[in-house]
Amino acid sequence: MQKHLVKKGYIKENIINDGNSFLLANGHLGYRGTLEEYDKAQLVSLNLVGVYDQYQDKWRESINLPNPFFIKCFVDGKEISVLKEKPLSHFLSLDLTKGYLSRHTEFSQIIINSKRFVSHKNDSLLSEKYDVTAKEDVQLSIIFGLDTDIYEINGPHFQKENIKRNKNVILFNGMTNEGKDLYLSYFHNVKGYEEYQKSLYKKDIHLNKGEKFSFVIFAIVEEERKDDIRKITASGFNHLLKEHCDAFFEKYSQAHIEIKGDKKADLAMRFSLYQLLSAGDANRCRGIPARGCSGQTYKGAIFWDSEMFLIPFYALTNPIVARNSLIYRINTLSGAMAKAKEFGYQGAFYAWESQDSGLEACSKYNVTDPKTGAPIRTYFNEKQIHISADIVYAFDKYIEVTGDSEILNEGGLEVIYQCALFFLSYAKKVDGKWHIYDVIGPDEYHERINDNAFTNYLTKYAVQTVIKYLKDKKVNPQSLHVDDINKLEDFANNLCLLNIKDSVIEQFDGYFALEDVSLSDLRKRIKDPKEYWGGEYGVASHTKIIKQADVCALIALFDKEFNSDIKEANFAYYYPKTEHGSSLSSGMYSRLAFRLSHVKEGYEMFKKSAEIDIVGSQKIYAGGIYIGGTHIASSGGAYLSLLYGCLGFSYNGEQIYLDPHLPKTFKEITMNIKFRKKKYVITVHKNGSYTIKERQDD
Repeated sequence: MQKHLVKKGYIKENIINDGNSFLLANGHLGYRGTLEEYDKAQLVSLNLVGVYDQYQDKWRESINLPNPFFIKCFVDGKEISVLKEKPLSHFLSLDLTKGYLSRHTEFSQIIINSKRFVSHKNDSLLSEKYDVTAKEDVQLSIIFGLDTDIYEINGPHFQKENIKRNKNVILFNGMTNEGKDLYLSYFHNVKGYEEYQKSLYKKDIHLNKGEKFSFVIFAIVEEERKDDIRKITASGFNHLLKEHCDAFFEKYSQAHIEIKGDKKADLAMRFSLYQLLSAGDANRCRGIPARGCSGQTYKGAIFWDSEMFLIPFYALTNPIVARNSLIYRINTLSGAMAKAKEFGYQGAFYAWESQDSGLEACSKYNVTDPKTGAPIRTYFNEKQIHISADIVYAFDKYIEVTGDSEILNEGGLEVIYQCALFFLSYAKKVDGKWHIYDVIGPDEYHERINDNAFTNYLTKYAVQTVIKYLKDKKVNPQSLHVDDINKLEDFANNLCLLNIKDSVIEQFDGYFALEDVSLSDLRKRIKDPKEYWGGEYGVASHTKIIKQADVCALIALFDKEFNSDIKEANFAYYYPKTEHGSSLSSGMYSRLAFRLSHVKEGYEMFKKSAEIDIVGSQKIYAGGIYIGGTHIASSGGAYLSLLYGCLGFSYNGEQIYLDPHLPKTFKEITMNIKFRKKKYVITVHKNGSYTIKERQDD
């Protein structure tokens, strides 16, 4: 079992992807996997998840803080850095089961080693130990401290900065443009330093050949000034690192996965697991952003990714995190209802890009022309209505997996009821049939379409779910009207659902009439590699080429409700028409392919989903807009495709079932899950035999 992600050799072109791959995070803070000599030009960022600010009329986004791990080395006045000279050797090693990062870089005169972590014991703490070893007698100078020149996409976000230095402690207080105070305390243990510039230090030292100079840095991030960093860190780096490793390993053990026989797949899945564990926050009821804790991309907002790819994972491994994500939707119901009212609807129209209040953060012009920079009108904020249905889906599946129906009495029932009322107000009844016009489905290349199969099916499911809970629960929403259940039942019974031709479900009304061009031929029409394929004038908009799984996502989610002919026909039809321009696509296709015994395609899509932030294979631009960062939902998609697809996981009440379809390279898979408050070890062998054993806490 490979426990470390290791990259050897230094390639400057990989700076952005390495920052994603070697991210350290705890759901509250995220520190990109950058090197100490980097600055904002290399996208160094310490991101504070769930706290937002808007500068002037730019996009409102999450906050990046000053960089506490800024260190530069000089030998005889010459800067020694990977940005200045090619190292003799270099590697980064991320421990995927304990959550810390190690660096080793050898130059002609010195060797740099470092170890850092973002704590899972105290989630406001991050720390690093930094070593320099002399290969010959050298006069070494080190500049280190708090880099306040912050990398920001739509900043600056601090209208006021107050920096106080008390010997080897720096206290940073920044007030955002929205008037929020944030605090970062910095502490180092270097002796014989001198103060250098406003928030930096300098240390000059002569090192003999073989001699090593070491020091430690601690930082604490707070939304309220309360902790004394000296007291918090008094136990020292090694003790705090061990506390962190123990806490992270406990989370890892609850979700352990091992694939025997296929080292690459095993590493990719363990990496995905690492990313998922790093993004979950068990202490706060905040949603998980689309790019996890990796920075400000997508404004640090929460999308439907959370409900379809993340909450299902956490429900099976760490239900507290799943519950917190659902409580976040309860807490932001007022924002969703305000959005519905703004657009002239009733109920709860959840934001496509949701931040702290639940108000819509998505702009009308969400991408730009890569050549001219001109904004391109999109309708994500107005027409992606399936988000409200996705949230109902997540509540229902969470309750099925955990048995925690109490969340309905804590506001969950009100949320799903208001979502249903929104659909009643959005849909139109024509000739006795309800239709949902003017929407965007998961395939965002086709905007303002009618009766999207995914949207309509999820909407019907959501309304049926609401009816189920309204009838079952003794406590009903405060706003329930007597006639509403009858209206909801009429809607569910008479909603225009699926147009099926030769077993193929039409993605939306009129899709079959679009130009039938191959993906390879469509690529030849691209004039700029960063060009956006959707929108009114996008190259894919008037063709059958789609961005991501849409109909096949629907079938993957509701596997039992479609017969084998429909599953086969739709996979064969839509798979070659899909560009996979979204990281959400491959996990859904993998899940469906495995269930159809198309193991080769299932395996390929699983690997694509799991390896996305290792190999850096996904787009980092939508038009001219940077959309890079970690693809946390793709990690969730890999997990779900492995469990629900490859292992054929299903359940009925308390009973768990498996129907495995293992790739030839897999000799055995082991997965730890939690289901209905019991912990299980699932082991599937190459011949298809398996065991499901209940396990006890260690």
